[in-house]
Amino acid sequence: MTHFISPLVQSLVQDPIANYPASTVACFDPTTGDLPRRKLDHARTQEFLIRLDTYRPDALLIGASTGQGHLRTPEELEEWFRVAAAARSTPNIKFRSLLIALLRPEDGAANEHLLDVLAELEYPVVFARPGTNLGANPTDAQIAENMRPIVAGAAKRGLAVGLYSISDVSGCPMSPDVAADLVAGEGGDNIAAIKVTEADYDNSTLLFLDDPRLAHLKIVQGWDPHLVRALQDGPGHDLQRRRRCGFTSGAMSFAINAYIEIAKASQLGDWERVASIQQDVTAVFAAMQDDPGKFADLQRAKFIMGLGHPITRDITDDQVERVFAALEGMPSSEGKIFLAWSLKMMSNCPFEDRLNKIRQQAVGRD
Repeated sequence: MTHFISPLVQSLVQDPIANYPASTVACFDPTTGDLPRRKLDHARTQEFLIRLDTYRPDALLIGASTGQGHLRTPEELEEWFRVAAAARSTPNIKFRSLLIALLRPEDGAANEHLLDVLAELEYPVVFARPGTNLGANPTDAQIAENMRPIVAGAAKRGLAVGLYSISDVSGCPMSPDVAADLVAGEGGDNIAAIKVTEADYDNSTLLFLDDPRLAHLKIVQGWDPHLVRALQDGPGHDLQRRRRCGFTSGAMSFAINAYIEIAKASQLGDWERVASIQQDVTAVFAAMQDDPGKFADLQRAKFIMGLGHPITRDITDDQVERVFAALEGMPSSEGKIFLAWSLKMMSNCPFEDRLNKIRQQAVGRD
């Protein structure tokens, strides 16, 4: 039985390019406690989401690999979904951002319960990526069948659906053929967006943009260094010359101010400013990459912000210093100011004094 579809979800699935969120923060997971497995810090999580929301991003993604969602049990994911949803009801706070969730095919039957939870909590959008349980060299048909239960289950509950290619986590990419198969199948009418977090733009994002079977969908850039190109390419892949591409960024968790300014500048067509700010963010992003072909370990920025260590390991002093070397070494610019400001946005940030000094120097004050 299909559940009631809210007007919000109807708008997302009827015209995704016009209505799907243009900017989404892939959110960190504030942690507390000790190894071997840290716990979600409920109070800090809600403070973090509320502070992000003050910058007015369009949406917040819960369960992403940025927050090590791929390491969490289904029970831990449910906890995170519920804690995040509760932030919307904080007294004296007008919370505006949409909440979006990511589910994993490898969780199997547990996803039926999680989909019920997300419908109960009124998450309007659920993303699915290829599962980590596909084995070596899966076919497109196998990948589509692996993802289909989440797509169909979300649609049955009246939720919009996003498809997600992130081979760094899944072990394999999602091709346009997989996406087209899912669009044509059960629940496919509720698919609104495709998020692409792959290192090779031409063999990932551009292929999705070029595919006529997917021309009605929003394409969401997820590999941050490709953001400028995707935003510029978008109108050329829509018959009405609309903003076909949006972005979901893990870096937005530590650089919210910078990304909001990127979004504003792109709307004005100020591509020089977009590129300048993105260049500074990319320098910090690269400082958290141990392999340039792998996505950055953004948990290092999470730790600098005072949001705790990763769930199953520690951040080292050398990793922290590498990030600060990139930030302190870049020339004074508005991007540098935005980065220093965003990294210290939490209360009790352990590096607040150092970040204040970087910001003051960047604006020309000692």
